[in-house]
Amino acid sequence: MVLLCAAEAHAAPEPPAVRIEVQRGPGAEGCPDETFLGSEVARRLGADPFEDDAPRALTIHIAREGPELTASLALRDREGKTQWADGFSTRSGCEELLSGVALAIVAQLLGAPEQANSPPEPSAPSGAAPPSEPSAPPPQARRAAPEPPRPTGPAGAPPRPEPPPAGPERLRLEAGLGASLGLGITPGVATGMTLSFGVRRSDWSIAVEGRGLVSLAQEVEGILMGTTGFTAATLACYRGGPLVGCGLATLGAVRFSARDPWTMTARSDSVFGLGARLGTEWPLSRRWSVQGYAEATWMVNEAAFTRVTHDSATPAPLRWASSPLGAALGLGVTTSY
Repeated sequence: MVLLCAAEAHAAPEPPAVRIEVQRGPGAEGCPDETFLGSEVARRLGADPFEDDAPRALTIHIAREGPELTASLALRDREGKTQWADGFSTRSGCEELLSGVALAIVAQLLGAPEQANSPPEPSAPSGAAPPSEPSAPPPQARRAAPEPPRPTGPAGAPPRPEPPPAGPERLRLEAGLGASLGLGITPGVATGMTLSFGVRRSDWSIAVEGRGLVSLAQEVEGILMGTTGFTAATLACYRGGPLVGCGLATLGAVRFSARDPWTMTARSDSVFGLGARLGTEWPLSRRWSVQGYAEATWMVNEAAFTRVTHDSATPAPLRWASSPLGAALGLGVTTSY
Protein backbone atom coordinates (compact mmCIF):
# COMPACT_ATOMS: atom_id res chain seq x y z
CA MET A 1 0.00 0.00 0.00
CA VAL A 2 2.90 2.39 0.77
CA LEU A 3 4.44 1.78 -2.68
CA LEU A 4 1.11 2.50 -4.46
CA CYS A 5 0.69 5.78 -2.60
CA ALA A 6 4.25 6.83 -3.40
CA ALA A 7 3.75 6.07 -7.10
CA GLU A 8 0.54 8.10 -7.13
CA ALA A 9 2.27 11.01 -5.35
CA HIS A 10 5.11 11.16 -7.89
CA ALA A 11 2.94 10.88 -11.07
CA ALA A 12 3.27 14.13 -13.08
CA PRO A 13 -0.07 15.62 -14.15
CA GLU A 14 -0.73 15.95 -17.83
CA PRO A 15 -0.55 19.58 -19.07
CA PRO A 16 -3.97 20.89 -20.15
CA ALA A 17 -4.46 21.32 -23.88
CA VAL A 18 -4.98 24.70 -25.58
CA ARG A 19 -7.11 25.79 -28.51
CA ILE A 20 -5.91 28.66 -30.70
CA GLU A 21 -7.92 31.50 -32.28
CA VAL A 22 -6.40 34.11 -34.67
CA GLN A 23 -8.48 37.27 -35.19
CA ARG A 24 -7.42 39.51 -38.11
CA GLY A 25 -8.44 43.14 -37.75
CA PRO A 26 -8.25 46.13 -40.15
CA GLY A 27 -5.13 46.11 -42.27
CA ALA A 28 -4.28 42.47 -41.43
CA GLU A 29 -6.79 40.62 -43.61
CA GLY A 30 -4.01 39.02 -45.66
CA CYS A 31 -2.08 37.62 -42.66
CA PRO A 32 -1.84 33.81 -42.16
CA ASP A 33 -4.39 32.05 -39.98
CA GLU A 34 -4.25 29.46 -37.19
CA THR A 35 -2.70 26.83 -39.48
CA PHE A 36 0.51 28.79 -40.00
CA LEU A 37 0.85 29.77 -36.33
CA GLY A 38 0.09 26.24 -35.13
CA SER A 39 2.72 24.73 -37.42
CA GLU A 40 5.31 27.29 -36.21
CA VAL A 41 4.62 26.45 -32.56
CA ALA A 42 4.63 22.68 -33.20
CA ARG A 43 7.92 22.93 -35.14
CA ARG A 44 9.66 24.79 -32.32
CA LEU A 45 8.05 22.82 -29.48
CA GLY A 46 8.45 19.39 -31.08
CA ALA A 47 4.78 18.55 -30.47
CA ASP A 48 1.36 19.97 -31.27
CA PRO A 49 -0.20 21.39 -28.05
CA PHE A 50 -3.42 22.58 -29.72
CA GLU A 51 -6.82 20.87 -29.64
CA ASP A 52 -10.10 22.24 -30.98
CA ASP A 53 -12.10 21.27 -27.85
CA ALA A 54 -9.48 22.24 -25.24
CA PRO A 55 -10.75 24.10 -22.12
CA ARG A 56 -8.16 26.89 -22.39
CA ALA A 57 -8.24 29.35 -25.32
CA LEU A 58 -5.26 31.29 -26.70
CA THR A 59 -6.53 34.32 -28.65
CA ILE A 60 -4.27 36.34 -30.96
CA HIS A 61 -5.66 39.63 -32.37
CA ILE A 62 -3.69 41.12 -35.30
CA ALA A 63 -4.27 44.62 -36.68
CA ARG A 64 -2.37 47.39 -38.44
CA GLU A 65 -1.66 50.62 -36.55
CA GLY A 66 -0.08 53.09 -38.95
CA PRO A 67 3.09 51.57 -40.44
CA GLU A 68 3.22 48.77 -37.83
CA LEU A 69 1.50 45.40 -37.43
CA THR A 70 0.53 44.60 -33.83
CA ALA A 71 -0.43 41.33 -32.15
CA SER A 72 -2.20 41.05 -28.77
CA LEU A 73 -2.10 37.64 -27.00
CA ALA A 74 -4.41 36.45 -24.23
CA LEU A 75 -4.60 32.95 -22.67
CA ARG A 76 -7.90 32.33 -20.84
CA ASP A 77 -9.23 29.37 -18.84
CA ARG A 78 -12.67 27.74 -19.02
CA GLU A 79 -14.22 30.51 -16.88
CA GLY A 80 -12.76 33.27 -19.06
CA LYS A 81 -10.04 34.38 -16.60
CA THR A 82 -6.85 35.63 -18.23
CA GLN A 83 -3.84 33.53 -17.26
CA TRP A 84 -1.28 35.20 -19.54
CA ALA A 85 -1.21 38.23 -21.86
CA ASP A 86 1.43 39.79 -24.08
CA GLY A 87 1.82 42.05 -27.13
CA PHE A 88 4.15 42.50 -30.09
CA SER A 89 4.61 44.88 -33.04
CA THR A 90 6.73 44.94 -36.21
CA ARG A 91 7.05 46.68 -39.58
CA SER A 92 8.51 43.66 -41.39
CA GLY A 93 5.30 41.77 -42.22
CA CYS A 94 2.74 39.23 -41.02
CA GLU A 95 4.96 36.13 -41.15
CA GLU A 96 7.72 37.80 -39.12
CA LEU A 97 5.15 38.97 -36.56
CA LEU A 98 3.60 35.49 -36.18
CA SER A 99 7.06 33.89 -35.93
CA GLY A 100 7.78 36.12 -32.93
CA VAL A 101 4.37 35.26 -31.48
CA ALA A 102 5.14 31.54 -31.92
CA LEU A 103 8.41 31.93 -29.97
CA ALA A 104 6.56 33.65 -27.12
CA ILE A 105 3.93 30.88 -27.02
CA VAL A 106 6.61 28.18 -26.94
CA ALA A 107 8.43 29.97 -24.11
CA GLN A 108 5.17 30.26 -22.15
CA LEU A 109 4.26 26.58 -22.67
CA LEU A 110 7.76 25.39 -21.73
CA GLY A 111 7.80 27.62 -18.64
CA ALA A 112 4.31 26.63 -17.46
CA PRO A 113 4.39 25.12 -13.97
CA GLU A 114 2.55 21.98 -15.02
CA GLN A 115 5.44 21.18 -17.39
CA ALA A 116 8.20 22.22 -15.00
CA ASN A 117 7.49 19.86 -12.05
CA SER A 118 10.35 18.90 -9.76
CA PRO A 119 11.97 15.52 -10.62
CA PRO A 120 10.42 12.54 -8.81
CA GLU A 121 12.21 11.03 -5.87
CA PRO A 122 13.49 7.46 -6.34
CA SER A 123 10.96 4.94 -5.04
CA ALA A 124 11.91 2.31 -2.56
CA PRO A 125 12.77 -1.13 -3.98
CA SER A 126 10.30 -3.95 -3.68
CA GLY A 127 10.27 -5.49 -0.23
CA ALA A 128 12.20 -2.67 1.41
CA ALA A 129 10.93 -1.24 4.65
CA PRO A 130 9.63 2.34 4.66
CA PRO A 131 11.90 4.99 6.22
CA SER A 132 11.76 4.92 10.02
CA GLU A 133 12.88 8.52 10.70
CA PRO A 134 10.08 10.33 12.56
CA SER A 135 10.86 13.65 10.81
CA ALA A 136 10.10 12.36 7.29
CA PRO A 137 6.41 12.89 6.37
CA PRO A 138 4.53 9.89 5.05
CA PRO A 139 3.71 9.72 1.33
CA GLN A 140 0.06 10.48 2.11
CA ALA A 141 1.04 13.85 3.61
CA ARG A 142 3.17 14.79 0.64
CA ARG A 143 0.33 13.89 -1.73
CA ALA A 144 -2.22 15.96 0.21
CA ALA A 145 -0.06 19.12 0.30
CA PRO A 146 -1.76 22.04 -1.46
CA GLU A 147 -0.39 23.08 -4.80
CA PRO A 148 1.28 26.50 -5.04
CA PRO A 149 -0.64 29.20 -6.93
CA ARG A 150 0.02 29.18 -10.66
CA PRO A 151 1.80 32.31 -11.93
CA THR A 152 0.25 34.15 -14.85
CA GLY A 153 3.51 35.44 -16.32
CA PRO A 154 7.29 35.00 -16.15
CA ALA A 155 8.80 34.21 -12.74
CA GLY A 156 9.55 37.32 -10.69
CA ALA A 157 7.45 39.65 -12.87
CA PRO A 158 3.96 40.98 -12.08
CA PRO A 159 1.16 39.74 -14.33
CA ARG A 160 0.45 41.94 -17.30
CA PRO A 161 -3.00 43.51 -17.59
CA GLU A 162 -5.33 42.13 -20.20
CA PRO A 163 -5.14 44.23 -23.39
CA PRO A 164 -8.37 46.06 -24.20
CA PRO A 165 -10.31 44.88 -27.24
CA ALA A 166 -9.12 46.55 -30.44
CA GLY A 167 -11.63 49.11 -31.67
CA PRO A 168 -11.86 50.87 -35.03
CA GLU A 169 -8.77 52.91 -35.83
CA ARG A 170 -9.28 56.65 -35.34
CA LEU A 171 -8.87 59.27 -38.03
CA ARG A 172 -5.38 60.76 -38.19
CA LEU A 173 -4.24 64.05 -39.70
CA GLU A 174 -1.45 63.96 -42.27
CA ALA A 175 0.78 66.72 -43.65
CA GLY A 176 3.45 66.41 -46.35
CA LEU A 177 6.19 68.52 -47.91
CA GLY A 178 8.22 67.55 -50.98
CA ALA A 179 9.93 68.40 -54.25
CA SER A 180 8.38 67.78 -57.69
CA LEU A 181 9.49 67.52 -61.32
CA GLY A 182 6.77 68.17 -63.93
CA LEU A 183 6.54 67.43 -67.67
CA GLY A 184 3.96 68.60 -70.22
CA ILE A 185 2.15 71.38 -68.35
CA THR A 186 4.77 74.07 -69.23
CA PRO A 187 7.33 74.40 -72.03
CA GLY A 188 10.21 72.10 -71.14
CA VAL A 189 10.81 70.58 -67.70
CA ALA A 190 9.45 72.36 -64.62
CA THR A 191 10.58 72.02 -61.00
CA GLY A 192 8.78 73.02 -57.84
CA MET A 193 7.54 72.23 -54.33
CA THR A 194 4.43 70.44 -53.05
CA LEU A 195 2.46 70.87 -49.81
CA SER A 196 -0.37 68.54 -48.78
CA PHE A 197 -2.91 68.10 -45.95
CA GLY A 198 -5.29 65.19 -45.43
CA VAL A 199 -6.84 62.57 -43.18
CA ARG A 200 -6.13 58.83 -42.94
CA ARG A 201 -7.84 55.80 -41.47
CA SER A 202 -6.21 52.38 -41.67
CA ASP A 203 -4.95 52.00 -45.27
CA TRP A 204 -7.15 54.73 -46.84
CA SER A 205 -6.45 58.46 -47.03
CA ILE A 206 -7.85 61.61 -48.66
CA ALA A 207 -5.69 64.73 -49.18
CA VAL A 208 -5.49 68.09 -50.93
CA GLU A 209 -2.12 68.90 -52.48
CA GLY A 210 -0.82 72.23 -53.82
CA ARG A 211 2.07 72.38 -56.27
CA GLY A 212 4.07 75.35 -57.57
CA LEU A 213 6.16 74.94 -60.75
CA VAL A 214 8.78 77.03 -62.56
CA SER A 215 9.76 76.04 -66.12
CA LEU A 216 13.47 75.55 -66.78
CA ALA A 217 12.99 76.46 -70.48
CA GLN A 218 14.08 80.06 -71.13
CA GLU A 219 12.69 80.38 -74.65
CA VAL A 220 10.07 78.91 -77.00
CA GLU A 221 10.66 78.99 -80.77
CA GLY A 222 13.48 81.49 -80.24
CA ILE A 223 11.38 83.85 -78.05
CA LEU A 224 12.61 84.57 -74.50
CA MET A 225 9.82 83.73 -72.09
CA GLY A 226 9.30 82.68 -68.47
CA THR A 227 6.55 80.23 -67.45
CA THR A 228 5.21 79.45 -63.99
CA GLY A 229 2.32 77.28 -62.89
CA PHE A 230 0.26 76.38 -59.83
CA THR A 231 -2.01 73.37 -59.46
CA ALA A 232 -4.25 72.04 -56.70
CA ALA A 233 -5.04 68.31 -56.66
CA THR A 234 -7.48 66.16 -54.68
CA LEU A 235 -6.14 62.65 -53.99
CA ALA A 236 -7.78 59.45 -52.74
CA CYS A 237 -5.12 56.84 -51.88
CA TYR A 238 -4.90 53.22 -50.77
CA ARG A 239 -1.80 51.72 -49.12
CA GLY A 240 -1.12 48.03 -49.64
CA GLY A 241 2.03 47.37 -47.65
CA PRO A 242 4.85 49.62 -48.95
CA LEU A 243 2.98 50.50 -52.17
CA VAL A 244 0.67 53.53 -52.45
CA GLY A 245 -1.89 53.94 -55.26
CA CYS A 246 -3.89 57.17 -55.74
CA GLY A 247 -6.49 58.63 -58.05
CA LEU A 248 -6.35 62.40 -58.49
CA ALA A 249 -8.13 65.39 -60.05
CA THR A 250 -6.01 68.48 -60.85
CA LEU A 251 -7.07 72.12 -61.35
CA GLY A 252 -4.58 74.95 -61.92
CA ALA A 253 -3.31 77.87 -63.97
CA VAL A 254 -0.20 78.64 -66.08
CA ARG A 255 1.27 82.14 -66.44
CA PHE A 256 3.35 83.10 -69.52
CA SER A 257 5.69 86.13 -69.14
CA ALA A 258 7.25 87.41 -72.39
CA ARG A 259 10.68 88.97 -72.00
CA ASP A 260 10.63 90.74 -75.40
CA PRO A 261 8.02 93.35 -76.40
CA TRP A 262 5.58 91.39 -78.53
CA THR A 263 1.86 90.90 -78.47
CA MET A 264 0.56 87.74 -76.79
CA THR A 265 -3.00 86.44 -76.52
CA ALA A 266 -3.80 83.64 -74.02
CA ARG A 267 -6.33 81.22 -75.42
CA SER A 268 -6.58 79.46 -72.09
CA ASP A 269 -4.18 79.66 -69.17
CA SER A 270 -6.18 77.28 -66.96
CA VAL A 271 -5.62 73.53 -66.80
CA PHE A 272 -7.79 70.66 -65.61
CA GLY A 273 -6.84 66.99 -65.61
CA LEU A 274 -7.53 63.52 -64.24
CA GLY A 275 -4.82 61.02 -63.46
CA ALA A 276 -3.30 58.30 -61.30
CA ARG A 277 -0.28 58.07 -59.00
CA LEU A 278 1.81 55.07 -57.96
CA GLY A 279 4.44 55.34 -55.25
CA THR A 280 6.04 53.75 -52.23
CA GLU A 281 6.35 54.69 -48.56
CA TRP A 282 9.30 54.09 -46.21
CA PRO A 283 8.46 54.52 -42.50
CA LEU A 284 11.09 56.40 -40.46
CA SER A 285 9.20 56.27 -37.15
CA ARG A 286 5.64 55.90 -35.88
CA ARG A 287 4.77 59.39 -37.19
CA TRP A 288 7.29 60.16 -39.93
CA SER A 289 7.74 58.52 -43.33
CA VAL A 290 9.35 59.21 -46.73
CA GLN A 291 7.36 58.89 -49.96
CA GLY A 292 8.37 58.70 -53.60
CA TYR A 293 5.93 58.59 -56.52
CA ALA A 294 5.33 58.90 -60.25
CA GLU A 295 2.05 60.12 -61.75
CA ALA A 296 0.41 60.58 -65.14
CA THR A 297 -2.38 63.10 -65.85
CA TRP A 298 -4.69 63.45 -68.85
CA MET A 299 -5.22 67.16 -69.50
CA VAL A 300 -8.90 67.74 -70.20
CA ASN A 301 -8.20 71.48 -70.69
CA GLU A 302 -4.66 72.49 -71.72
CA ALA A 303 -2.85 75.79 -71.26
CA ALA A 304 -1.93 77.72 -74.43
CA PHE A 305 -0.72 81.09 -75.69
CA THR A 306 -0.72 82.69 -79.17
CA ARG A 307 1.29 85.57 -80.60
CA VAL A 308 -0.79 87.83 -82.88
CA THR A 309 0.53 89.92 -85.82
CA HIS A 310 -0.51 93.58 -86.14
CA ASP A 311 1.77 94.83 -88.96
CA SER A 312 4.51 93.67 -91.21
CA ALA A 313 7.14 94.33 -88.55
CA THR A 314 5.66 91.77 -86.18
CA PRO A 315 7.04 88.24 -86.56
CA ALA A 316 4.86 85.44 -87.87
CA PRO A 317 2.24 84.00 -85.49
CA LEU A 318 3.48 81.63 -82.80
CA ARG A 319 1.31 79.26 -80.83
CA TRP A 320 2.17 76.82 -78.01
CA ALA A 321 -0.11 74.46 -76.08
CA SER A 322 0.60 72.11 -73.20
CA SER A 323 0.73 68.38 -73.85
CA PRO A 324 -2.55 66.42 -73.52
CA LEU A 325 -0.68 64.00 -71.24
CA GLY A 326 1.31 65.36 -68.30
CA ALA A 327 3.65 63.53 -65.95
CA ALA A 328 5.34 64.26 -62.63
CA LEU A 329 7.90 62.71 -60.28
CA GLY A 330 8.02 63.55 -56.58
CA LEU A 331 9.85 62.88 -53.33
CA GLY A 332 8.89 64.14 -49.86
CA VAL A 333 8.28 63.52 -46.18
CA THR A 334 4.93 62.94 -44.42
CA THR A 335 3.95 63.21 -40.76
CA SER A 336 0.74 62.03 -39.07
CA TYR A 337 -0.99 62.93 -35.78
